[in-house]
Formats: sequence, structure tokens, C-alpha cells
Amino acid sequence: GYFEKCDIHSNRISGIEVKNQANPTVVRCDIHHGQTGGIYIHEKGRGQFIENRIFSNQFAGIWITSQSDPTVRKNEIFSGQQGGVYVFGEGRGLIEQNNIYQNNLAGIQIRTGSDPIVRLNKIHSGYHGGIYVHEKGRGLIEENEVYGNALAGIWVTTGSCPILRKNRIHSGKQVGVYFYDNGHGLLEENDIFNHLYSGVQIRTGSNPKITRNKIWGGQNGGVLVYNCGKGVLEDNEIFDNAMAGVWIKTESNPVLRRNKIYDGRDGGICIFNKGRGLLEDNEIYRNAQAGVLISTDSNPILRRNRIYKGRAAGIEITNGATATLEGNHLFQNEFGGLCLASDVRPVMRDNLIYDNHNAVDRTIAKGHCLFKISSCTSFPMHDFYRCISCNTTDRNAICVNCIKSCHKGHNVEFVRHDRFFCDCGAGSLDRQCTLQSETRDNDTVYDSATPTESETT
Repeated sequence: GYFEKCDIHSNRISGIEVKNQANPTVVRCDIHHGQTGGIYIHEKGRGQFIENRIFSNQFAGIWITSQSDPTVRKNEIFSGQQGGVYVFGEGRGLIEQNNIYQNNLAGIQIRTGSDPIVRLNKIHSGYHGGIYVHEKGRGLIEENEVYGNALAGIWVTTGSCPILRKNRIHSGKQVGVYFYDNGHGLLEENDIFNHLYSGVQIRTGSNPKITRNKIWGGQNGGVLVYNCGKGVLEDNEIFDNAMAGVWIKTESNPVLRRNKIYDGRDGGICIFNKGRGLLEDNEIYRNAQAGVLISTDSNPILRRNRIYKGRAAGIEITNGATATLEGNHLFQNEFGGLCLASDVRPVMRDNLIYDNHNAVDRTIAKGHCLFKISSCTSFPMHDFYRCISCNTTDRNAICVNCIKSCHKGHNVEFVRHDRFFCDCGAGSLDRQCTLQSETRDNDTVYDSATPTESETT
């Protein structure tokens, strides 16, 4: 049949039901305020649904299930009490050029073996996530704009494996793309930017392939891999994130190859809490903190990376961590190429460390306080001490020049060689620092603060 400009509303079951290979054309209709869903397509149903307004239904605007394969194009799907489009039970369909917004659950949900094509849609301003792929869902999801949603732009979980290609995913209130609980798939050539959490998160056994994306403007970092996450990240550009470009933590073990990680407002890559990872052939440059910071019992492998022009050190290893470093080039970093804390002994072969500015050693040689180059926002690695006479605690660190000058003649003890800023120069001890002449700033401490981890609802 052919239905045009109908007003279909307030039905107890769905506004339109299509089944048994039926193939209607529904054009420019209003389908709204249904007591269940708007359009229900099942049992190999088909149909063309074009330029309709589908809104304010109690369940999803459109249900597609049991091998149905409709075309859903240029519709407005909004204000659903549940989701926008719900594809389940091996549903298929072409979902194209729709405007899907302000729904209470996901704009599009794909589950239980379903495999639709989702292309050129705007999915935005939802009170939940943008696209939710779960329970072995699949789908080709390409060239959509997904933005301004309350939860993740795209969730992939529980054995699902979609292809996500050439989407613009941005301005979300949590994560851009979130893989968890064995979520997999291909994330390729997307622009992922300006999220309040990370651009991409990977956790709990998830192992996606992430390639040729641009990931920037994350307030919580570019990519966060945690809680035994995996993933292969290749040929991405990760830049201008407020925290680390890539976080690897809590026994996660991703592979990073040929990525450019640069202009971060914190470190390039931070590996914490027994994080691992294989980092090969990456370019890591112009980051505000260490190019690679390895801490708290972590043990990654770094091969043939170029780490340069950082405003702190190239690689720093501290706090019980180690690493295998092979064939890396570390150059033109401000604090030094490779900085190792006390008792850190990485495996090293064929690394080239050259043309670093070595500002830490130069500052010490000139007799200045290390706070001069760090302020409160970075942590140069050198010998630090405590002053027993001034009753400083284990949480206070004093640089060697302040020990020689400000605490001359005091009872002092060496603590260790590690990352710190000088509390004497910072003005946080009772005694006035005699080496500080310039006005101190009031920067807050920002030591690669732990990223926020998304909770799933």
C-alpha cells in the first residue's frame, strides 16, 4: 500500500505494523503518541518509510526485528519515551538521513545479531546514549553525526562487533565511543572530539581495532584503556586533550602503532597500575608533561618511537615500574630524554637520546631552586630531600639547592631520586625560600590526575 500525509496517533498497539514480507510506502505521515511503538516491522517485513514525523511514542519510534529489512529515510524521530530506532532479533534495514533526537533511551539500539546500515543520520540531544550496540549486535555505521548526548555517543558491548566509519562524534556529556564487556569492532576514520570524558574508552576484555581516527578535545584525555582492556590503535592522530593523550592502566594491554600523539595539555601516554602495552613506531611530541610516563608497577614495551619537543621529559619511569625500551629516539625534550627514579632498571637496547635541553640539570648547576622551572604544574626528576630540623613530612620534597642554601646546617636526609616539585620553592614550608626572587604563581597541582571512568547505566 501507499500512505501519504496520514495522522496516525494514540493507538493501543503500534501505529503501523508491517510483517510477512509486506512492502508498503509511508511518506510524510505523522505517527505519534502510540501506547507502544510507532512503527513495528517484523517477520521479514520491508517497506519504505520516508519523510515522516515519528514522535512521543511510549516505546521506540521504530522497531525492526526478525530478519526485516526496511528503508527508513529522512524521517524526524524524536521525543520517544524509550529509544528512537530499535533493531533486534536479526533485524536489518537501511537507516539513512534521519534526524533522531531527544529520545529517553538510545537514539539507535542494535542488538541480538542485528546488522543494519546506519548512514548519514543526525543523532543528537538524547537523554541517554547516541547509538547502543550490544548482545552480539553488528551494523555498518558510517557518516553519521552523533553529538550532544547525555551518555556515550556510541556504546559497544557484550560481544558486539560493528563497523564505525567516517562518523563525527562530538560534544557529548560523557565518552565519545565506549567499548566494554567484550565489545569489539572497527573504529575507522572518525572525528571524535570535545567530550567531557575521554574520546574513546576501552575496558573489561574489549578488543577493538581503532585506526585513522582524529581524537581531540577530550576533557578527560584522548583514549582511556583500563580494567583489562585491549585494542589495536594504529595510525590515529590524538591531540589537544586536557589530560593524557592515551591512558593505559589496571592491567590493560593494548597495541599502539604509528600514532601521532601531540599537543596534549598533560602527558602523551600515561601507563599506571600494572598497565602494559606494546608501543611501536609512534610519534609523541609537544606534550606539556612527559612524552611517556610509566608508573605503579607497570611494564610496557616501547620500540622505535620518536619522542620529542616535550615540555618535560621524554620518558619517565617511577614508582616500582619498569619497561623494555628498544630503538627509541628521545630528543629535544625540555627536562631530559630518559628519567629513571631510584631503583628503576628498564631493559634497554639501541635507544638514541640526544639534543635534549636537560633543563633540570642546568637549573641545579646554576644553583637555582627546581621550582623555577616546574612551578606547581610539572614534576622534574632529581634528588629530593626532607628536612628533619624543619619537621617536614614524607609528603614534602626539597630540592638539593634549597637543602644547600635555605636549609644549610640543618639535619636533612636524602629521600630518593624521583619526580617532585620543590615545596621549599613553592612556599609551602614555614621557612621562606631564599632562592626564589620572582613572584610565585598560584597554579594548582596537576600530576596526570586519574581520569574519570564511565559508569554504564
